[in-house]
Amino acid sequence: STVVEASRLGASTSGTDVDPLACLIAQHELAPPNVVALGNYGNRLAAHLIEAVGNLYGPQRPHWTPLHWFWIYVVECPSCHTKSTLYRNLLIARDIKKLGAVVRDTAQTVFCPVCFKIHELASRTAKRFDCCGRHAITQSTFSARKFHCRACGESADHSALKTLTATRRLLAIEETHPTHRRRIRVPRAADRSRVRTADQFLAEHRAQLAIPEGMFANVRRDSRPVSYGAARHTDLFHPRQLATFGTAFAWILKCDADAVTKEALMLATSHALAFNNRLCGYATDYGRLSSLFTVRSYSLPALSVELNPLHPTAGRGTLLKLLRQRLTETRTKVHRATWDTARGKPKGHTFTFTQKAPASIRCASALVTYPFSDPIDFSFFDPPYFDYIAYSELSEFYRAWLGCTAVGGAPLLPDKADPVKSFAASLATAIKALRARLRPAAPFAFTFHSTSADAWAAVADALQTVNESVTAIWPVLADPHMGHHGAGGACEWDLVIVCRPSSQCRSRRAPSVKRWRRALRSLVVQPADQAAFRIALTAFRGLFASPGSSCSGDRRIVHVQGNVVRGKA
Repeated sequence: STVVEASRLGASTSGTDVDPLACLIAQHELAPPNVVALGNYGNRLAAHLIEAVGNLYGPQRPHWTPLHWFWIYVVECPSCHTKSTLYRNLLIARDIKKLGAVVRDTAQTVFCPVCFKIHELASRTAKRFDCCGRHAITQSTFSARKFHCRACGESADHSALKTLTATRRLLAIEETHPTHRRRIRVPRAADRSRVRTADQFLAEHRAQLAIPEGMFANVRRDSRPVSYGAARHTDLFHPRQLATFGTAFAWILKCDADAVTKEALMLATSHALAFNNRLCGYATDYGRLSSLFTVRSYSLPALSVELNPLHPTAGRGTLLKLLRQRLTETRTKVHRATWDTARGKPKGHTFTFTQKAPASIRCASALVTYPFSDPIDFSFFDPPYFDYIAYSELSEFYRAWLGCTAVGGAPLLPDKADPVKSFAASLATAIKALRARLRPAAPFAFTFHSTSADAWAAVADALQTVNESVTAIWPVLADPHMGHHGAGGACEWDLVIVCRPSSQCRSRRAPSVKRWRRALRSLVVQPADQAAFRIALTAFRGLFASPGSSCSGDRRIVHVQGNVVRGKA
């Protein structure tokens, strides 16, 4: 994103990222397709999908169009081998009048864990209902990340259950209507028939479909989704989803569009994958699908939701909607906001650009020397937050479909045997390689956040090793109030850290958290962020300096380096 923004503002930019997906996205943003051509081919792709696989989705009745299919897993207890359904509670959806939520005719929609009948409850406060006995809505067989067998009393996690390979049961279907509110109903024979038809379609046409055949890497920092039982990339999808996206990618590869338009179609289609897989859940209070990377990990929901990617109007993440959104990404006017510390509120800015300046994108590790011939005036980068998230593992999901499976080198991540020392050494190597390409005394900046003293110690050690001083540091709001995106105590602010060679600087006192809080007085800064600020300032003690008289010059060439794809493709 920084390469694109800098280029829009007229800077001559270059960018390096170890992840080929990040490079592909940046290259496309810097050289977008012709809007008319993209719209034409997007419409043709949509028409082809409706004709080829539209019968797999319905509608079953006039005017009622299926939007979501709800699936639950039937798992086998590793201890007693009894088969049971896995569920966190008996709630499918409810209308509690939340702003932005779907308005329903019923307050709560629940299911019976014995006969799986769907019940509509008029009361928002009802806690129990009758069907095959008396049931509490909150009763579950899966809680605290464990399945609890009611036959033998033993517990097991997804790794022991291999939940993704377990039998699936179609529980319910949510439909939309042009003039009525949504409804959730039990599956009918025709619904199950369409599921079987999708299996048959996949078996008969697999050779003609563009479906990834690769395996997930077994050596991982996060064992998921392999620990769930997923061995192949295709294990994360329902057969109907494989049929639809295999058809879409095959059509794109064979169509007569130019390379840039094909790339735009591939990226838009791959974006839809995050909303069309077996790890999608459902926001019961809002009536919206919860996509794969709503939480930045491979999280397995107890109630899996399958979206109708060809729904013409509703749905979050439908393929038709995302294809339409691609048309807006070639706009030439953007709005940005900065925080006005004097007035204590945001200040809006509008930027208009006619064309982007030249940019060079390279897929490689930050640990190798840069081959750029021109000296760099300023560099901005975003290293991994110590051991927080390995984004290259998350992007494997997309890369499998886009045909760019291999990363461009070793990601800058700590060794588990000695995380502080190894991360400091790798970061120092990367900074040394960068410094070799910067103009003398030129600054570089990076963002970082962590509540770990070890993480900040590693960053400080790296800067000390390569004789860099911190000449500026300030907080910037990164993930404001993300709710379930992070656990309690997670950071919502990054620190922007600006560095210059120590030989060109003179020592100065460190800034204070109190002064920052005064400047940010109208914004919420949680205790976790204030603690992180203090840990950072303590780690950087002795590194703070003011730039000397030789630390000046123009800013013509901007280099951006990162390893992060934030949230979506």
